[in-house]
Amino acid sequence: MITDLPRHAGTPAPHPASEPTASESGAPTFPALGRPGAIGDLQIRNRVVKSPQATATANQDGSVTARTVDHYRRLGEGGIGLVMVEYSYVDDDASKAIHNQIGISRREHVAGLGWLADVVRSTGAKVGIQIAHGGRQKFLGTPPMKSASGSSWSEAEAVEGHRPVPMTTEEIHQLVQDFGAAAARAHDARFDLVEVHAGHGYLITNFLSPHTNDRTDEYGGSFENRARILLEIVDEIRQRVPWDFPLSVRLSVVDYEPDGITIDETVRLARLLQEHGVDVIHASGGHHALMEWEVSPWFMPRALHKWGWEQIRDAVDIPVIASGSLVSPEVAEEILAADSADFVSLGRAMLADPDWTAKALGGRRAEITPCIRCNDGCLHRGLNAGRSSGCSVNPNLNEERSFPLELTDRPAEIAVVGGGIAGMRSAALLYDRGHRVTLFEPDRLGGALRFTRQWTSKTDLRALVDHLESEVTRRGILVLPVRAGLDDLAGFDEIVLATGAPDRVAKVEIAGDASPTSPTLVSPTDITGDTVVIGGGFSGCDCALRIARECPNAKVTLVEQHEDLLSGDEVFTDAIALPGLLSQADVRVRTATRALSVAADHVIVETPNGSERLPAQTVVIAAGRAPAGDDFADALRTRGQAVTVIGSADRPGRVFDAIHSAYFAGRRL
Repeated sequence: MITDLPRHAGTPAPHPASEPTASESGAPTFPALGRPGAIGDLQIRNRVVKSPQATATANQDGSVTARTVDHYRRLGEGGIGLVMVEYSYVDDDASKAIHNQIGISRREHVAGLGWLADVVRSTGAKVGIQIAHGGRQKFLGTPPMKSASGSSWSEAEAVEGHRPVPMTTEEIHQLVQDFGAAAARAHDARFDLVEVHAGHGYLITNFLSPHTNDRTDEYGGSFENRARILLEIVDEIRQRVPWDFPLSVRLSVVDYEPDGITIDETVRLARLLQEHGVDVIHASGGHHALMEWEVSPWFMPRALHKWGWEQIRDAVDIPVIASGSLVSPEVAEEILAADSADFVSLGRAMLADPDWTAKALGGRRAEITPCIRCNDGCLHRGLNAGRSSGCSVNPNLNEERSFPLELTDRPAEIAVVGGGIAGMRSAALLYDRGHRVTLFEPDRLGGALRFTRQWTSKTDLRALVDHLESEVTRRGILVLPVRAGLDDLAGFDEIVLATGAPDRVAKVEIAGDASPTSPTLVSPTDITGDTVVIGGGFSGCDCALRIARECPNAKVTLVEQHEDLLSGDEVFTDAIALPGLLSQADVRVRTATRALSVAADHVIVETPNGSERLPAQTVVIAAGRAPAGDDFADALRTRGQAVTVIGSADRPGRVFDAIHSAYFAGRRL
């Protein structure tokens, strides 16, 4: 299901309660996704496009590596119609934005790019490449940093303290030539398409948006002036490459800044681009200073730019590619079936499962490993940390040849104890390697994340839980509804403990008539009236937000003893956005406030001004998780059994840690 958003939407719309089914037979089909399509004269086998996303797998000089080629080969093998290679810098002056970015600025880059293009095309997919200039979003932070004007993005400025300088007219003219030369190199490398990145806050957007363009010359001021550089680039490219070589432009429908790009200007621009020879508009939205609109996390709606790309599509006669948290085949199919767009573009979903397309079109919907939109592996622990991009749910990302799963030559009887994320992933992996697996779980599969099935705002995470449960079920793995004890595990060759981590005991006095709950146990049906959530880390903030959004009769107060919320190692998009979302949801946030005691109908807190009584019909204690004890594992080892501890039972963490722990431990057994 897709929810339309107004221009410059404020509070995101809620998620759908569940994914719609595509057929009554239980075997989803997605006919619109599977239809062949065309961009100009380029014939494409289906309507699925892999969005360009930085991988940081190139050499420092911008040349592609075997890792780069393996990554894109794997995407092509997954059945995608058009694979768009990540943004590539066009000059050796200021356009390189990120470490280990692909370059297309010199003739020396063409040989490697040609290798990459040929390999992807050999899979049956078409392949394009995006060309770009980083502008003020130069993540490297190194000089020179050049933009339309001196408007700075604080994150880039903070790296080394440098601010962007306005480009001179001569530099603009040279850059136009550089884009044209880069497009010609893409053609020489035998790519099927080239795309100019004119969205997401990079250089061209710096010119398009009044928010970042205060120039007074012919490249600033009016819409016509701000659009001039892009139109000159398009004209230059059209002079440098054959007319049957498709040209795409990626636009942000808006940048979501109050004084920024408007949808009316974007529609006008799209018409002009068509007149100047552009073959397709690739529509997404936002920029890095408003990351939640560009790489929208779990708390944002899916297909959040639909309201904008539809206005573009109504105004032009060329195809429009829709982009922005499409995530699932159901959402993508709905867009195409409704003629909302001509193609659908997915990024993180393809990182999570490069076989997304083949599984969707092959009647294997339940086998798709879903993107949970956490931004943890790809960005927080990946590119933001100076590494190559990774993925919380796909440990093989950008290491496609490094960690294969191989059949064991010594099949063993293995017990997996605990049916949470780590346990289910481990059980399926060990089964695939040829072991005989028994999974012990006294409750329904899902572990600590069972709660996601009750909350509509946890759609993405619930999809992962349901997928992993389906993977266990379709393999026929024996699941015993038993809390495994020492006697139950006698006779197994190997034991994998995935029993999770207990909730940390809060330093709060709890009266005998009180019954506080935890973020993973609280249900929407439990919530009545005044609700106090104790703990302002991610778990507490997430819990307070979903209660406020989904329980209309609740009045939520969030209590945190420190001065700030989310003061731990939180994923950056969560840390940036959650405080504002809590405010929008009317959650009363009390920082520098320590909970002292919990009673049946109230909580006593200590504030800088003294103690205070907060009314509370429901109390949720979000104190985090404590390290699990080693007693059970030690007892098993003492009697001579081989034990491997994974997931939060080994070390409390996030989904990334659970999946990666299960995967790499499973390869060793």
